[in-house]
Amino acid sequence: MIYLSAGHHNADSGAVGNGYREADLTKEFRNAIVKELDKLGVKYILDKDSETNSQYQGRIKPGSGSVILDIHFNSATSNASGVEVLVANDANGDSRLFASEILKTTLLATGLPNRGVKKESDSQHDRIGILHRGAGIAALVEVGFISNANDIKAYKKALPDLAKSYAKILKQFEDLRV
Repeated sequence: MIYLSAGHHNADSGAVGNGYREADLTKEFRNAIVKELDKLGVKYILDKDSETNSQYQGRIKPGSGSVILDIHFNSATSNASGVEVLVANDANGDSRLFASEILKTTLLATGLPNRGVKKESDSQHDRIGILHRGAGIAALVEVGFISNANDIKAYKKALPDLAKSYAKILKQFEDLRV
């Protein structure tokens, strides 16, 4: 099963920058991916805009056939730029490969700098809960920096292509684990 999360919601809007709330951007991207998953006939479970992160995580069923993607936007100074994907410190090879594919696709579509695939402990958090829900494959993507107007412009321009590519990657990795 594919689990797709917008990362932030009404209860926790995340970062704010350049006139955008992270929650709005992540929901926009999640919903665009969902449209593409529907076209591919792929089943998925989404986070709900009205629930907390812990409520959503409680609905995730562990299993080697599960693929989790959590969507976020970074925030820092207005000069910070780029895409990164986080995996658990003890991520399996499939999670690392999935993260690499998400990163590569995002870089190609946006032209943003490569910040790499990183362990969760290399982020501002020692441990990221959603990466430890028992899924076979799990990653958290930081699509760009909400604090950088050029990153947001690149994301907006690439959104249709990104949604199609992410849907294909999610399907590919769900098929891998069945």
